[in-house]
Amino acid sequence: MNKYLKLWVKTFALELSSDMAYKGNFIVKSLGLILADLIGPIVMLLIYANSLGIPGWGFEEFILFQGTFILVMGLSHAFLFIFPFQVIENVRHGTFDKFLVKPFNTMLYLTFSSIDIEGFAEVFVGLVLIIWAFIKLNLIILSFNTLLYLFMIVIAFIFMYSLMVLISSLSFLFVKSLGLFDLLFKLTDVSRYPMNIYGFEMRLIFTFILPVAVISFYPASALLGTLNILNLALISMPVIAFLIFSIIMWNLAMKKYTSSGG
Repeated sequence: MNKYLKLWVKTFALELSSDMAYKGNFIVKSLGLILADLIGPIVMLLIYANSLGIPGWGFEEFILFQGTFILVMGLSHAFLFIFPFQVIENVRHGTFDKFLVKPFNTMLYLTFSSIDIEGFAEVFVGLVLIIWAFIKLNLIILSFNTLLYLFMIVIAFIFMYSLMVLISSLSFLFVKSLGLFDLLFKLTDVSRYPMNIYGFEMRLIFTFILPVAVISFYPASALLGTLNILNLALISMPVIAFLIFSIIMWNLAMKKYTSSGG
C-alpha cells in the first residue's frame, strides 16, 4: 500500500503544478464550480422564504443536507471522476495497454492516479455550508452523531467509487460509453432531495438496490439524530454489496479488452 500512497502524492503534486501553471484558468474554473454549487442553496432560500419548504426539514437542516451532497460530490470530483475518463478514453483509442504493463494492480493504479484539483472547490463549498448549519443548529462537533455522520460520508464515497468502477467496466464492453456519465448524474440527482419526498417503493430502491440515498440523506439524518447505528449498518450493507459487484464486473470486463480501440 505504501507504493500506492507514494503514487497518489506524486500524482497530486503533478496535478497541482499543472493547474498552477495556468492560475487564471484554474481560478475561473474554480469560481464557476463554486457559483454553480451555491445555486442550489440560493434556490432553497427563496423556496423557504416563500413557502413551507420541504416537510420534515427546516431551512438550516436542508442546508446541512445540501452541504453534505456537495461535499460528497466534491470529494468524488477530486478523487474519482478522472478514473473512468482515463479508462474510457484509453479503451476507445486502444491504448489501455500502458496501464496493464505497469507494476501495479491496474484498478488500484487508476484509483490512486486519478486526481482533479478543481474538485476541492466543491469540497470547500460543502464544508462552508455544513459548518454554517452546525452553528445554526447548535450541533456538537465532538459527538456520537458526528462520528456516525463521518462514517456515512465514507460509505457515500465508497458508493461513488463503486459507480466509477462500474462505469469503467462497461467501457470495456461498449467502448464509447461517455453517455454513461450522463446517466450517472441523472441518478445522483435523486439524492439532491430528501428521501421522504419519494414514495415507499422508491425509497426502498434508492436505499437497498441502487443506494443513492447514502450520498446525502442518510449522512444528514445520522447527524440530526434520526438514525441509530443499527439502521446505518443495515443501510451500509447494499453499498458494500455494490462495491463487490463493481469489482467483479471490472475483473470480468477487463478480459474483454482487445486493444483494438473504437
